[in-house]
Amino acid sequence: MTVSHLFSNKMAVKMVLFWISLVLSILGSNASGELSILYSPSSLKFSGGSELYESFLKEIYSASLGLSVEESSQWDGMYISDPFSTPEAVVEVYIDGATSLTDAADLNSKNFPLKIDEFEPDSYEALRHRIHQHYQNNANNVVKVNLSDKDQLAAYHRIFGEIQPVKPTRQNLEYLKYNIEEDAHFLSELEMLKALTEKIDLINTDNLVDFYSFRFLSLHALSDFHGPYSPQTKEAKKLLGDALIAFSKAFSRAYDGSVLVAVVTSDVAHTRRMIRSTNMLRSDNNSNITADSNFSAIFNIILWFSIVFAFSLVAIVYAIMDMDPGRDSIIYRMTSTRMKKDN
Repeated sequence: MTVSHLFSNKMAVKMVLFWISLVLSILGSNASGELSILYSPSSLKFSGGSELYESFLKEIYSASLGLSVEESSQWDGMYISDPFSTPEAVVEVYIDGATSLTDAADLNSKNFPLKIDEFEPDSYEALRHRIHQHYQNNANNVVKVNLSDKDQLAAYHRIFGEIQPVKPTRQNLEYLKYNIEEDAHFLSELEMLKALTEKIDLINTDNLVDFYSFRFLSLHALSDFHGPYSPQTKEAKKLLGDALIAFSKAFSRAYDGSVLVAVVTSDVAHTRRMIRSTNMLRSDNNSNITADSNFSAIFNIILWFSIVFAFSLVAIVYAIMDMDPGRDSIIYRMTSTRMKKDN
C-alpha cells in the first residue's frame, strides 16, 4: 500500500471518529441536571460545588450506606466523617423535566451540577443488587415508585399502609389552572406526594439499610407546555419544593436523623413525557394526543445512529473508491492467477 493510499485511509478513519465524537458531545452537552442534598446526618459531609456524573450517584449512595463501591471518582463533594455511623436509609426523588429546582424554590440544600451520562438512572438496580448481596434475607425496604402511578404505591402497602387515591385540592394558585390538563396532572401528582408524606411515620425502622427511589414525572409536561421560564413553571417548582421539604423532614423523623435525602433533577431528552391538552389541538379536531414516554428515546437512538452510520458509510466508500486493486487489495492478489507457458 502506497503512502498516499495509507494517508487517505487514515483520513477516512479520522473522519468517522470525528463525527462519532461530535454526536456524543452533542448528546452530552444537551443533558444536564442537579443533585440537591436536602438532608444528611452528621456522619456525612457535603461541601463545594464540583460537577459529577449521574452514573456516579449509585456509588455515592452505596458509600453513604456503608456498602462497597465499584467505581472510583475524583469527585470531592462528599466526605464520610464517621464510617461507623452511616445512614440507615437513602431516599432519592428523581424529577424529570428540569435542570434545577433551586432556581425557583428555596430548598436550603447543598447543590451540585449534574451531567447526565446514561439513558436511565440505574441507581435503583445497582443499590438493590448490592443490598440483597449484603443482606441475604431480603428484609430491607428497597422501594421504587413512580408517583404518578397509584398502583405502584399500593404495592408497598406493608411499608406505607393504605394510601387513598388523591384528587387535587382547590388551593390558591396564581398561575396554574385546574382546567389545563398539564397543570391538573402536576397538581394531582403533587397531592400524591403529600399523601405519601403523611404515611412515612408508619415506616418500621429495623437497623437494616433501606433505599427509596421516587420519580416525579409531571413537571416535564407542564414545563414543555408553558415553557421552562414561564411563571407557571416557576410556581410549580415552588410548590414542589415546599412539598419536598416536608417530605424530607418526615423521613428524618422516621429514621431519627439517620437518613440521606437527595433530589435529582434532569432535563435529558429521553425522559420527556408529552401530554398535549385539547386547547393546543383545536385545529386537529380537538383530539388528545399522548406520546409514549419511550418515544423520544427511540427517536434519538434511531436519529443519531442513522447520522453516524451515514457518515461512516460515506467515509468507507470514499476510501474504497480511492484504492488501487493491484496494490492495495490482498484479496485481488490472492485470487488472481498468472498464465504460464511451457517452453
